[in-house]
This record gives sequence, structure tokens and C-alpha cells, in this order.
Amino acid sequence: MPDLIYSRNGNNDFLTSCQIRANSPAVYAHDYAEDLSSKYGNFNSAQAIEIMNDYGYGVTQAAQVQGRTETANLHGQHLMAFAKRFKADATPEQQPEIIFYNSHDGKSSMKLFAGVYRFICSNGIIAGEGFDQRMIHYKNNLDNFEDILKYTASKLEDISQLTHNMKNITPEPDQVFEFACAALNTRYDSETVDIDARTRNVYTGRTITNVLTPTREQDEADNAWTIFNRVQESVMRGGMPVIGDRKRYGRNFQGYKQAKPITSIKQNVDVNRKLWDIAQEVLVSWTTNSEQKPHSLH
Repeated sequence: MPDLIYSRNGNNDFLTSCQIRANSPAVYAHDYAEDLSSKYGNFNSAQAIEIMNDYGYGVTQAAQVQGRTETANLHGQHLMAFAKRFKADATPEQQPEIIFYNSHDGKSSMKLFAGVYRFICSNGIIAGEGFDQRMIHYKNNLDNFEDILKYTASKLEDISQLTHNMKNITPEPDQVFEFACAALNTRYDSETVDIDARTRNVYTGRTITNVLTPTREQDEADNAWTIFNRVQESVMRGGMPVIGDRKRYGRNFQGYKQAKPITSIKQNVDVNRKLWDIAQEVLVSWTTNSEQKPHSLH
């Protein structure tokens, strides 16, 4: 699998153009892949930086998958995170961010997502349904970027309110267990804890315990926001024990291996957004609607 090249300053200061260009060269592509139609409208991602700057946003993160060819490196999928300059809407714990996702190879439309960056765990969260906008690459469609930017920016306040609400919600233990299972399913597509399951990787009760266990003092709270962050960080970064691949190690293999981190930009975005939606449904909705009871995945 190609390596993910990732840039974010340790103090979360804004990246310079040199830092962005060094690790995410596709951001500054001035053309598009040769095999694309003449109807393709190349929205240079550097143009987005200029427009975002005009609206008071700077780049806090840049990421790109390192391709196997020069074309892949110049036109491939890349991602940037933008935050308000002077951190006007940031708190000591987190800051809202706009996530920009694009490519110049015809494999992806340009997308904007509302998100939040949590300082204590250096973890980026991307909100799910209703917090995204996209723009297809057609000529004469580039003026729409400012419109979708304004829409996405308007959602940042909603995210701040939702995270505040989650800090005041204490889910029941069965909700927490349900959330952990559903979160793991976003990567492993398995509801089972059966050792005989014929899936590439399956998780067990040991896996669930691991993703729910705090790794730092600041994550020991039992509110919905902290639980969500504990699980989200584990699912995205890996490290939890999962059962090894029986096709590789043999049918009777019962050992564990460490889950690998997500290194695909697309999977990072997709899983991140699914985790947000699951948390809103399982940790928040069930708690605020006493008439709705948790159902079992098993």
C-alpha cells in the first residue's frame, strides 16, 4: 500500500507553502492527468488556498498518498485542513477545521467537510452526513467553490455546539459497547466475536476492551465526547489486537496481531465520517430519546 505523507506542525501553527509543496506536490498541480476529457475543469488546489486565505483561513495540515508513478504524485488524491487565522473559534481543547479533499486525476470530485481538531491527542475528526459539500470537475463550475465554502464554514458552529452537548451526555454501558462494536465494523465489517469466523480480520472482546481503555488521563471521563474520541483514535490509528488472517497463518491460528493504522486518504475520510454518524446515533440520540432502546448487534 502506498505511504501516506502527512504534514502538521507540532504547535499546530499554519503550514508554509514550502511545507505543503514538499509533502503534497499535487496541491500545486497546474494541469490534470493526460487521459482526462477536455471537459474536465481543473480546479487547482492552490487556488483553494488563496480563496480560503481571503476568508481568513490558513492551512494546518496537508496530506497526500505517495504514488508509484510521477503522474500519481503530481495529480493524486490529497487533503488539507484549514483553520481560522488567529484561532478565533478555537478553545484550549480543540479547534474547528474545514477539510479540503481533491485530486487532479479524475478519480475524485473536490469535497469540503466540516471537522474539528483535538489538541490533546493530535486527532482530526471529520463530521458525517449533512456536514459536507462537493464540486465536480467541470469547466465553468469553479465559481461554486465560494458558495460551498460559505456553507461548510456555517457548519463549524454546529459542530462546536454538538461537541459541547456530547460533553454533557453520559451514555449507558450497553450504548458504549454498541458504539465500540459498530465503530470496529467500519474497518473490519464483522459483527462476530466467534473465533471460527472466516473473515480476513475479526475482533474479539479483547479488541473492544482495548479501544475503550483510556490511554491518557484526559480521556478517562465517561461522557459521550470523550468516549467517542477514545474509540475514534483507536480505530483510525490501529494498535488494538485483532485476530490474524487464517488464510495466511492457517485455519487453526488463534493468535492476535496489532491492527495497522489507516494510511489511505479516502478510507481516512470515509471511516472518520462514519464514526461521527454512529456516535450521533448510538451515544447521543439514544440518550436524548428515552423511548428508543439500544438493539443488539449480535
